[in-house]
This record gives sequence, C-alpha cells and structure tokens, in this order.
Amino acid sequence: MKKSTFWSDASRGGAIVGLATVALSLLGMLLPSMAFVFNLATFVVTIYLLFYFTRKRAALFPGEGYSYSQSLDFIVAMAIFAGIISGAYQIVASNFLFPDKFEEMLTTSMATLKQAGIYSADMLENMSGMMRSYIFSPIPVLLSSILGNILYYGFLGLFISIGTKQEPDIFDADDDTDEE
Repeated sequence: MKKSTFWSDASRGGAIVGLATVALSLLGMLLPSMAFVFNLATFVVTIYLLFYFTRKRAALFPGEGYSYSQSLDFIVAMAIFAGIISGAYQIVASNFLFPDKFEEMLTTSMATLKQAGIYSADMLENMSGMMRSYIFSPIPVLLSSILGNILYYGFLGLFISIGTKQEPDIFDADDDTDEE
C-alpha cells in the first residue's frame, strides 16, 4: 500500500512545490524591484518543501527504512510534476500575461549579441528565430521546464536526501522473513 502511493505522493508534492514556485515567480514579474527577494524566497521555499515532502514520505517506512536512493527518486519524481506546473505558467506568462517583457528580454539579448560583433547578420537572424520559438512555443518551454527541474531538484536532492534517509530498524518485528 505504501509503495503504491509513490506517484500520488510525488504528484501532490510536486504540484505544491510547482505552485509555490509559480506564485513567487509571478510576484517577481509583477514587482521587478523586489525580484531578487522573490528569487531568494523561491530557493528557500523549494528546499524546504522538497525536504518536507520527502521527510513525510520517509515516515511511511519506519521499520524497513528509506534509503538515500529512494529519497532521491522521490525528489526527481516531484520535479517532473513541478516542471509541468512551472512550464504551463511559463507558457501562459510568455504568451499572454507578460509578452512585452519577454519580447524585451529577447530584444536585449539579440542587441547584446550584435554588439559583441562575433556573429554575422545571418547567424543573428537564425538565432533570433530559434530564441523566439524557444521562448514562445509551448512544447519546447514545457520540455525544458521539466528537464530543468529534474536537473535542479536532482542536484538539491543530492543534499536533501542525506537528511531524509532513514536506516532500517534492525529490531523491527514486522520484517518479511519467515522463520520456522
């Protein structure tokens, strides 16, 4: 029963982490002067929530323990769901909520590359088209959000899993071995 709730727990935890990240990102976009504070809060809240949900999951396994790899697997599974939520927000934000800000970001990036003088006009035109499709197209945004969250949460999970793993209870009476 406990093991069958893995994806349910991961989806619930990932959705909450994703929604918290989205809320703080939205506040950062609405209040650009406070963006640094919201980015820092996003980092802290993400670590806290990953630790909280992984610790909660580990508590379901008091006798048999919860290994480092089980903890890391759970964090990566949460990253998938948080990436879907974050990617959906990114799609809505870039195409509907803040298209001007994203367009300005693209223009600034292209102007910086042009000033560098390294790229030809054809190369800049190709890069502009690729960057535009990457920023405003739903599928690349969603996939990159999921992959980015897997890598980011996986890295954080390397450290969080140290604190959430549990050694098995060697005196647990409910072990699965049959002694005759």
